[in-house]
Amino acid sequence: MFRKILIAVDESSCSERAGRVGLAFAKKLNAQVLVTHVLKAPPTYWGLAAPSEAMKHRAEEILAPWAELGRQMQLELRTEPMHNDDIAEGIVYLANRCQCDLIVMGTHGREGLGRMLLGSIAERVSRLAKMPVMLVRGNGQVEPSTGLFERILAPVDGSEAGHPAFELADQLATLLGAELQILHVVPPLPAPVVGPYSGNMTAFNWEDTLKAMEEQGEAIVENARKLAKAPRVKTALLKAQSRREADVIVDFARDSRADLIVMGTHGRTGLERLLLGSVAEGVAHHAPVPVLLVRPVPAASSANQAEAATAHA
Repeated sequence: MFRKILIAVDESSCSERAGRVGLAFAKKLNAQVLVTHVLKAPPTYWGLAAPSEAMKHRAEEILAPWAELGRQMQLELRTEPMHNDDIAEGIVYLANRCQCDLIVMGTHGREGLGRMLLGSIAERVSRLAKMPVMLVRGNGQVEPSTGLFERILAPVDGSEAGHPAFELADQLATLLGAELQILHVVPPLPAPVVGPYSGNMTAFNWEDTLKAMEEQGEAIVENARKLAKAPRVKTALLKAQSRREADVIVDFARDSRADLIVMGTHGRTGLERLLLGSVAEGVAHHAPVPVLLVRPVPAASSANQAEAATAHA
């Protein structure tokens, strides 16, 4: 599964919660942990200035409690401050250099809730990172001190791009003995276009189309259920109707008391759905529990990565 986890922290309460969730998760998986704080020194006329001694000292102060907590939890943990003019790029660079296979971080930091928007650190890391990214809100319903990830929600849409996320959700549920919740949301139908250019176009049969989408959804859920290896599996099919798919997923997670949502960064509509304006972004913004975002695996390497994940589970 995950062998080395990078946890990015700052001084916010959201980061505090994300760090504790990440450590508890690493403990469950017996994974190595790297905790980082990225220093952003002010740029100079000639480029990026070196961090001052005061900045270095402050970074050491921020990371010291995490090193101590790691010792208390008997984790294989080390800390490393980073210096980069772009915090998100620094986090991803360190994750790649140290061969981490998961990044854990809060959805917002010292700048507050408004930072979980386009251009925020969490959003940029989710865009740039090739490995999965776990985003943790500061006011979620699940505390890391309680049973961690006992109910894992896997929204599915039947796409190839979303399959790696479902496989990971199933592997985690199997490894942790958690309940796997499979959910498919029938997307809302677009509003009919009525105008002078409709001409002799055949009338759109909304009822037949909705019925076909529901039947397709049932097939997607049933196929996922057959593929699942988790000890406990529950399935659900919901219609978005006039609501956003992301809102339906978030409400279901809250009502079903899910502890973790695992989903792909894009699905049916392709790469242009990568976070910006996507279902994944909407869920990451509002989910009451951690969200594990998984990028699709390139076809050439999918078999090798699946074999490696099984070998280290």
